[in-house]
Formats: sequence, C-alpha cells, structure tokens
Amino acid sequence: MSLLLTICILHFVAQFTPGPDVLLIAKSSASNTRMNTLKIILGISVGIFVWVVLTLLGFTVLITQFPWIQQVLMLIGGLFLAKMGWAMLKGSLATLNQSFEIDTSQANQESKSQNYFLLGLFTNLSNPKTLIYFSSVFSLALSSSASSDLKTQLAVIIPIQTFLVFALFMLIMSMPKIKAAYQRSGSYIDVLSGALFLIFAIILWSDAISLML
Repeated sequence: MSLLLTICILHFVAQFTPGPDVLLIAKSSASNTRMNTLKIILGISVGIFVWVVLTLLGFTVLITQFPWIQQVLMLIGGLFLAKMGWAMLKGSLATLNQSFEIDTSQANQESKSQNYFLLGLFTNLSNPKTLIYFSSVFSLALSSSASSDLKTQLAVIIPIQTFLVFALFMLIMSMPKIKAAYQRSGSYIDVLSGALFLIFAIILWSDAISLML
C-alpha cells in the first residue's frame, strides 16, 4: 500500500471523529439547505488546506520552539467555539420558551445574512490541534527522503477528499426522514449542539492552560 493511500485512509477515519466540523455539518444538513451546507464544507476544506500547507512547510517546528504560539491559537479558537456554542444554546432555549413557535420569515432572514463559508472556515481553524494531527499523520511524508511530488499531492488531495467525504455525509444527513426528525426535536438538538461546542471550547482552554504549566 502506498504512503499516499495510507494517509488518505487515516484521514478518512479521522474525518468522522466527533468534533466541531462533524457536528456543524450534521446540524446544518438536517436544518439548512444543501447549498448552504456545501458552503460550510467548502470553508472547512479550505481550512484543512491551510493546516496541510502549514504542516508541510514545517510550522510545527516553529510551535515546538515557541509553544506560546499554540497556546494563543488554542485560547482564540476556544473563544470562537464558545461564542458559537453560546449562540446556539441561547437561541434554542429562546425557541423552547416561545412554545415551539417558529418564525419562518426570521429564519430565512438569518439564513441570508449568515456567511456559511466563513462559518465553516473559522470553525475548522479554531482547532489548532489539527496541526498536531497532520504532523503525526504526515510524519513519513515530512522526512527528508520524501519526494516533493508527494507533498504537492497531499496539499491537493487531502482538502479535496475532505470536501467529497463531508459532501457525502451531508447527503445522508439531509435525507427527508432525518430532516423530519430534526424538525420534531430541533430545539433539543440545538441545545445539545450548543453544549457540545462549549465543551470543545473548554477542552481547548484546558489544553492551552496545561501547556503553560
């Protein structure tokens, strides 16, 4: 099995590890249009491209020498995730308090004003531990014996794979039965989603603080 194929398989498995990206796509697929969700996936894929390029350029070496950079990135990323989680939690609790009345015109207005590409991009970039993940997965590709062609292939293939796999995941999560189930219990799911984003933020902050000790 080639090194490139091995890395692609590892990344495929890692894509479905529970985290902000998967949670955001699942929620958007069940509650939003496929076009808007594709914009989120595109943003996430661009974020993956950024992390891959930084890894291949040796940015992890810089973080090793100056660990405060990773700590700052973790604190900022945690702040973004916490802001998203609180917004989800606050909005879903408000909906529950309004006796489950859904203002469709307001929902449509919010959908139009939301920049889904940036939402996906910033959600992915909010987790600097992705850099550590890629540095371990790409360990052989980063060796001096690895060809420059392999690095170029990784920079192109991994983001494309990310987009295609998440697009397939979106198609599954946006099936009518799943959307109907979300509409029946969407507010409760949003409460759970908001709580999970807050937990992800706390984990990032905890890791950042542990690095300081």
